[in-house]
Amino acid sequence: MSEYVIRFTAENPGDLDAAATERLATAARAIPGTRPLGRVMVDRDRRRIEAEFAIDVEQAMAEAARDGGRLAKEMLLAARMPEARLVEMSVRMGDINSTD
Repeated sequence: MSEYVIRFTAENPGDLDAAATERLATAARAIPGTRPLGRVMVDRDRRRIEAEFAIDVEQAMAEAARDGGRLAKEMLLAARMPEARLVEMSVRMGDINSTD
C-alpha cells in the first residue's frame, strides 16, 4: 500500500457563505479513507475552494488520481457545494516521514 497526497482546487458558480470553510473541513475529516492535510481554504470573493488530503492505494498513481478526484467531489458534495467544479488537481506520492 502506498500513500498519495491529493491537492485540489474547485470553483463554485454561486456565492460561498461564511460557513463554507468549516463545512468543507468537517467533510474532509468525515470521508472514510482520507486523511486531511494542511488547511482547507475558501476564497469567498473568487469562489475558489482548495484542500489537500492523503489516501492509501494498492496499485499506482492512476488509481490515486481516479480515487482522489472522486473523493474530492464527494467532499464538496458533503460540504453542500454540489455545483462546485474541480478545476485543478495534483497527485503526488506521499512521504510517510513528511510533516506536511
